[in-house]
Amino acid sequence: MDCQTEAMRHFVAIDFDGTITDDDIVDSIIEEFAEPGWQTFENLWLNGTIGSAECLRGQVGLIGVTLETILSYVDGFTIDPHFRGFHSFLKSAGTSAAVVSDGFAVVIERMLANAGVDGISVYANELSEADGRLRISYPYSAQGCTSGNCKCMAMRNSGLPAILIGDGHSDFCAARQASMVLSKGKLSDYCRENGINFYGFNNFKDIEDLFVRLGLK
Repeated sequence: MDCQTEAMRHFVAIDFDGTITDDDIVDSIIEEFAEPGWQTFENLWLNGTIGSAECLRGQVGLIGVTLETILSYVDGFTIDPHFRGFHSFLKSAGTSAAVVSDGFAVVIERMLANAGVDGISVYANELSEADGRLRISYPYSAQGCTSGNCKCMAMRNSGLPAILIGDGHSDFCAARQASMVLSKGKLSDYCRENGINFYGFNNFKDIEDLFVRLGLK
């Protein structure tokens, strides 16, 4: 089997906040613009009382600025400088890939465009503005899943073995379903604690080098 055919046999699901970016952009937005009380929702989510969908809805409801203010704010953040090259690497190999995030699609698309990255699908929550207030919706939610974006469903719907690249809490469930996990941060800790094999990484050049070593191109 040639390398391109081998590469096409996988779907690469890539987290955004803390993975493609060093900063958690959602957390930064909430901390910058939400009124006091957002921490209550955060703590309820962290201890498992509520899911991320309910947490984000509550926190977004505490933000009183416009969507354009938020987009201007995120223009001050950058993505991993190696991600653009990694995305080109995947395209040249014919590998199916998408950003699969429990963050905000409009923010992700803005930051990718700022970095000159185009042509990659984004599955994430929708943040919009109506009647002077921000609204959040969940086009990729799933029945029985408390996350705004069910990453497991995205991986299953690809019809291919999934490679998960992530860093945090929103990737925990998906890590159990993936055929391969590349992780850093809390996701690496979770994999160790739960006997899930993983490859650690620092940046997307590390991941590209790993793909080459494993014969994925």
